[in-house]
Amino acid sequence: MEKNNDKHSHKDCVGCPAICCYNLAMHIGKPVTKQEIEDLKWQLQFDTVKVYIRHNKWHQLVEGKCMYLDTKNRCSIYDKRMDKCKTHNPPHCERYGKFYDIMFNFPEDLDKYLLKRKKNKLKKTIKR
Repeated sequence: MEKNNDKHSHKDCVGCPAICCYNLAMHIGKPVTKQEIEDLKWQLQFDTVKVYIRHNKWHQLVEGKCMYLDTKNRCSIYDKRMDKCKTHNPPHCERYGKFYDIMFNFPEDLDKYLLKRKKNKLKKTIKR
């Protein structure tokens, strides 16, 4: 099978239901201020939005489907697809396992995470 410039073979994608063409993931900054946390919690109120952490980097996940995905889950503009699509490489993709370390589905998930981090930070400070 012909290899493309992406360092993976097309065969890596054979049989995949185009998982990477659903759900738009974007890198975001770690929320630091109270307002940033409140904004993120507000976004998590929408059923199409999730936030996750992978390798200490924060990402926003917006559920949806690429408009160029055809009924057979194939890219209808494959030769003209965006650079982001070209560099999305198996086996480092959603098809081959969990793509996040921590997932926030609801505002309460973020609250619990931040409270736990705050308690852990306080314990470390006390031990010193």
